Formats: sequence, C-alpha cells, structure tokens
Amino acid sequence: MKLLNKTFRPFLAYALTVLLITIPILYFVVQSVLLDSVDKSIRNQLGEIRSNLSAIQSEDELKSWSKLDKDISLRLNNLPMHDSIYTTNRITGRHHRRQRDPYREISGTIEVNGKLYNLIISSSLVESEDLLGSILTVQIALVILLMGGFLWINRSLSKKIWKPFYTALNNMQRYELNKNASPAFLESNTDEFNELNQSLRHLFDRNYKIYLQQKEFTENASHEMQTPLAVFQSKLDLLMQTNPLTESQAAIIVDLDNANRRLIRLNKSLLLLSKIENNQYPETDTVDILTITEKIFHQYKLHAETKDITMVTSLNGHPTIEANATLIEILTGNLVSNAIRHNGQQKKLIVELIDRTLVVKNTGVSYALDGEKIFQRFQKENSSGNNESIGLGLAIVKRICDLYACKIIYSFSNGYHHFAVKF
Repeated sequence: MKLLNKTFRPFLAYALTVLLITIPILYFVVQSVLLDSVDKSIRNQLGEIRSNLSAIQSEDELKSWSKLDKDISLRLNNLPMHDSIYTTNRITGRHHRRQRDPYREISGTIEVNGKLYNLIISSSLVESEDLLGSILTVQIALVILLMGGFLWINRSLSKKIWKPFYTALNNMQRYELNKNASPAFLESNTDEFNELNQSLRHLFDRNYKIYLQQKEFTENASHEMQTPLAVFQSKLDLLMQTNPLTESQAAIIVDLDNANRRLIRLNKSLLLLSKIENNQYPETDTVDILTITEKIFHQYKLHAETKDITMVTSLNGHPTIEANATLIEILTGNLVSNAIRHNGQQKKLIVELIDRTLVVKNTGVSYALDGEKIFQRFQKENSSGNNESIGLGLAIVKRICDLYACKIIYSFSNGYHHFAVKF
C-alpha cells in the first residue's frame, strides 16, 4: 500500500463514519420536528372546532359542516374518550393511481346538543416525507461530493507535495554504482525532503568513492600478486630440473608446487568474486546458453576422460539471456568442473539443457549435502578426500546467478547430485 493511501484512508474512514452516523440522526430529528409541527396544527384545529361548536344549532347542520372538509370525519359515539394522536395509512388516488399514503390523525370527543361525537382530524404526511426524502438526497449528494472532493484534492495536492520524494525513490531504484552519474533531485519547500535529498547525494558520492577504492584494490592486487606467484612458480619449475635432486627434495618441491598452484587459483577466484560484486563486468549481450554449454562440454571432455568419467549430454531448447558472456562461461564451467572434481566411484556426469534450465548431475557421496552451505565461500565436503577444491567454485556460481536474477537449486536423488540453474 502506498504511503499516500496509508495517511489518507484513516481520514476518509473517519469522515465516512461521522457522515453515516449523522445522516440517520438528522433524518430522525427532522422527522420528529415535522411530526411535532403537524401534531400542534391538528391539536389547534381540534381546539378551534370545539370552541366554535356553539354556532351549530342542529344535527343536520353538524353533518353538513363535517362534509365540507374531507380531512374531518365525524360519527356518533356514546362514550367519552381522551384525545389521541397516531399515524395511519390511507388509500388515495394521488398521481392517478391508487396507493397508500401516510396520514397523521387526532381523535377526540365533542358534544353537540347533548350528544357525543367522535371527531377525527387528518393531516397528510406526504409532503413531510417528500421533504425528508429531499433532505436525505441532499445529504447523500453532499457525502458523494465531499468524498470525491477529498480524493481529488488528496491526489492532486499529494502529487505536487510528494513529487520530490518519488523522484528521489526513482533515482535510488535506477542508480548504478559503476556509473558516475549524479542523479538530479527536485528541490522542495519541505525541509524533510530537502534533507532526504542531501543525505542521498552524500550516500551516492560516498558509495561511489568506496567503489573506486575497491576497484583500484582489486586491479592492483590482480597485478601485484600474480606477478610474484608466477615468478615463484617458474623458479619451482627450474628447481625441479636441477641435478642432482634427492627424493626428499623432490617431494618438498612437489608440495611447494601444489601449494603455489592452489594459491594462484585461490587468488584468481577471490579477485573474480570481488570484480563480480563490484559490478566490473557491465558489458552485456544476448548469450546463447546452448552454444556455451556445448563449448564447455568439449573443453572438459578430455579432463573427464583422464579420470575415467563418462560425460553424457542431453541438450534441448535454445534459451538466451542478456548477460556477460564471460560470466556465463565461468558459471557453466564451474558447475562442470565441480562435478568432475567431486565425482564418485560410479564415474558418471550428465549435462542437461531443458527449456531454460541447465542441469548438471554427477555421482559422488551417497548422501545429500547441505543446500545452503555448499554455496557459501570455502565450504567443502571434507569426506570427499579431494584436495583440488578451494571452496569458491559454487560461491562464484551463486554470485553470478544473483547478478542476473537466475535461480540455482541443489537436490539429491537416485545417487546423483543435481545442480539446476533456471535462467
């Protein structure tokens, strides 16, 4: 839910609640006032009739008088009764059709020439109900206009007031660290938005400076560390060729050679991870997953054969992805090399491409690995007895997947470890 709606909805709910409560109250109050006015009128009319009865001399004259007004009904009644006011419905021919209309009536006793008569005076409530209906219609129209006005004012005013905020939010969403493009912020007469813009400018500038420092470090490390490692490796190669060389000396040199080669791989992997995290592979292109998979398969086929590992492919589909081709090659190569390095006694490796999913399956240890830990740095299967792994291959794969919003899933079934990448 947007922030504007969160602030506006409580006010809207409060206004609707107040109006929905007050409209019925107003309706009943007005209805009560109108009924009270009608009651006073018919009471006064009954009192005037009683005071003017002295002018009537005979019963025939009384009946003739009662027929002059259709709202007055008179009938003989031998028992005295108290005045009473009530509401009733009558069938009338209003609007050229028969219908029941509400009437307010007062019933009382009058005495003429020693006889008691029941006098009923009626007053139509149709006009009162029409008035109440009009008031109710006006109130409903007022609610609609008021709510519509609230919505319109809130939308138009909020767009103007909150425009700097949404501009800043859009700048944050579109900001790319590897591009030194300072985003433009809208100036506002609201102090909080100006403070927000200033803080964001400071944050962007600071992050870009840190990015430049990290980039410079990785570039320097790549150059400065690889050179002495290469020199050390070349000296070891020369030392291996010296004569005479004892068996113990040769074993020490081999250990140094293995450690140095491992250090070279570790250095390259860490630098690669650092470059990926610093987004130093910004170039993207339409990468053909099928072509890269076939290329990696042929590159590692000879290596697998030297270890008596049977490699099988099942490539269906022709998916593509907008990414850096080098990183996709590294992703695929790491999965295949990891499957070769950690293969078991069954010596089987299967590479499948199904629609937009790349699956690498290999035999290995006979139990499932921890699906969370295997993608962390320097996580290795200790029981495998494999000293070639440096524990960064799958971490690099996971980082590349995160970079291009791909999903990698590990599972274990039928003796195979499955690594599936959904592009």
